[in-house]
Amino acid sequence: PPHPRGCWPLCANILDPVRAAVVVEGGAAHLLQVIHWFTRAEDDTKMPVRRVKNKFSRTEDAVPDGYRDVQLSVLFEGRGGQRILGEIQIHDLQLYLLKMKMHKLYKVRRAADLSSV
Repeated sequence: PPHPRGCWPLCANILDPVRAAVVVEGGAAHLLQVIHWFTRAEDDTKMPVRRVKNKFSRTEDAVPDGYRDVQLSVLFEGRGGQRILGEIQIHDLQLYLLKMKMHKLYKVRRAADLSSV
């Protein structure tokens, strides 16, 4: 089922049909280096950053599962002028390893009922 806050048309709610992950070892300083590279190298990457979602800057209440990362919404433009939004998730290595262990729990929490797990 669609998200309760979703609006019509439902396809307008899809923000990340193309997704990539960058896993960074070395803590916050290296994480910031990767973020800065993407936000400052838009001419080189041909992927302008349209939104930054920084879960490290949110309060505990705003991140109920406690997981933190940075998500960049980027605009891909094809040779024919077609455009699509994509997402680049930037993860700290230690948190990413924990995320992989917690993924089954995440699926259960998001499921409408047990038959959809």
